[in-house]
Amino acid sequence: MSLLSFLKEVFSFANHMDTTIKTGFKFSQEEVREIVSTSKPENLKYFETLAKMPNLKTFDISFLLSKTNLDDEKIEIIKKAQELYKEEEFQAHGQTCSDFIFRVGANLEYLNMNNIEIFKELVKCKNELYDFKKALQNPMHYLNHHEAKTGYAFERIYY
Repeated sequence: MSLLSFLKEVFSFANHMDTTIKTGFKFSQEEVREIVSTSKPENLKYFETLAKMPNLKTFDISFLLSKTNLDDEKIEIIKKAQELYKEEEFQAHGQTCSDFIFRVGANLEYLNMNNIEIFKELVKCKNELYDFKKALQNPMHYLNHHEAKTGYAFERIYY
């Protein structure tokens, strides 16, 4: 065995060990490379913050970094939104955390700390709507504040 082939084998083995070592980070090197390659360059500085959020998966982070325009305020909104997600509440409607985060990302321009609770209730409704722009811009209009009126199903009964 020549020195060159020996060194190639050592480097190959070292590279293999590097990819199999568990570092405690929740994403593999392959997943990190994929996320970074699809991300907007201006959003990369938020990767570590998003990665530390416990409910976010690879797909969620990749979507947020590649399809949204992030800033510090929006990161706080995402952090609050993923804390609001309770699996018991949403799973009854067939919605996963990724569905919820996708809707957060789709409406991130209209979300703020004041309307995030209303947004959560809107998302809990079983529907295919992803754009809550009108409801988030004027949340008071969409809240149920109707007076309770007593009424009858029939005003006249015909015999």
